Amino acid sequence: MNLKPDCLSCLLNQSLRVAKNLNLDDETSKKMMQIASTSIGTYGEVSPPVAAADLYPKLASFTDSDDVYKELKALSTKEALKLLPSVERKVNSLSTAIKAAVAGNVIDFATPHHFDLNTEFEKVFETDFAIDDEEVFLERLQRAKSLMIIGDNVGEHVFDKLLLKTISEAYPNVKRYYAVRGRPIINDVTLLEAKELGMEEVATVVDSGVPTPGLDYDYASKEFMKLYKSMDLIIAKGMGNYECLEGVKDERIFHLFKVKCNVVSNDVGEILGSLIFMQNKV
Repeated sequence: MNLKPDCLSCLLNQSLRVAKNLNLDDETSKKMMQIASTSIGTYGEVSPPVAAADLYPKLASFTDSDDVYKELKALSTKEALKLLPSVERKVNSLSTAIKAAVAGNVIDFATPHHFDLNTEFEKVFETDFAIDDEEVFLERLQRAKSLMIIGDNVGEHVFDKLLLKTISEAYPNVKRYYAVRGRPIINDVTLLEAKELGMEEVATVVDSGVPTPGLDYDYASKEFMKLYKSMDLIIAKGMGNYECLEGVKDERIFHLFKVKCNVVSNDVGEILGSLIFMQNKV
């Protein structure tokens, strides 16, 4: 999916949120926004994640760290872990584990609309998927020998681990993999956060190599792509992965996310806030 006009304003708003998160003074914030504005004006026919991969290192140049949301990512994990025991009590099947994983997708600093995590978990188990290919997924899972979840945001990954744990209990012979970003980008999960959580207890954690907040094949490492192509089944978490993968025509991929922006809402044909579990179009 290529950038739409709304995406450009979203990227600019993201830049302002980064400036505020870094507590920059007015003059420095103005310089950051000028650089962001100039960069955003040059983006052509690329996906939003590819544009973000160009923009965020420029924003990070205003700080000593390449991880502009390091503290907020740690806070997201902390808050998710607080909720985990109550969520675990509600997860009694693969279907409820999938719902828990999609509820975690509300943790996202790159979208214009924000949702409360506590409220989300109060209602998610009673909410139907607007697009629901779960039956197809579960049927394919019965025959699968390997499964990869492509991670999205930190905090959300707490509930991805719960989903992988549930899958391992139901299908212990399925080889499980969890793919992360190749470097810090927005609040997406990297090897660091996955290992801190102990994701390796339920899956083999693999570095995709991508610097993009979505799995763009052009940026992925050869080693990762070799493994990726061998998978029987793939769950792509979040809108960034959807934006990169919706056009690749691979029926192994199932997108799992909450609609959090108007551009994706228009693309999938469902209203803002909808839950999506959709097999990739072929």
